[in-house]
Amino acid sequence: MMNFIQTLKENGYQTQQTPFEAKDVIEIQKELVKKGYPFLPLEFIGFLKYYNGLKGEDSAILGVLPKDEWLDIVAFNEMHNGSKDMVILGYDDFCFLVYDEMQKDYLLVDRDTGDEVESFSADGLAEGLSSILHY
Repeated sequence: MMNFIQTLKENGYQTQQTPFEAKDVIEIQKELVKKGYPFLPLEFIGFLKYYNGLKGEDSAILGVLPKDEWLDIVAFNEMHNGSKDMVILGYDDFCFLVYDEMQKDYLLVDRDTGDEVESFSADGLAEGLSSILHY
């Protein structure tokens, strides 16, 4: 994951030292579960400590109370997620990057059909993020 974060820095993305407080994550986790979605995986929360909501030309990684309201993970899932077994973490023009609680891994799913396009192991978040951000 640190190699991926370094790649983002080298490509001009600025990190955020303290983008949110622990209580914010707890509240977001509670809100997601109350709405029927799974908890955010710990590895993703770790990534958010560096990049809490990240927007590219045709892609984005959602965040916890990000400055850009279009990147809010709860609101985005309410608008675009029809599955209660997974939570959308990011997107590009064609796919959503999701964490599938049942399979315990990360998936790229087609935005239109919901079909699985690619899967990444439980420790494959960096690969999934890289795929969505086209790195």
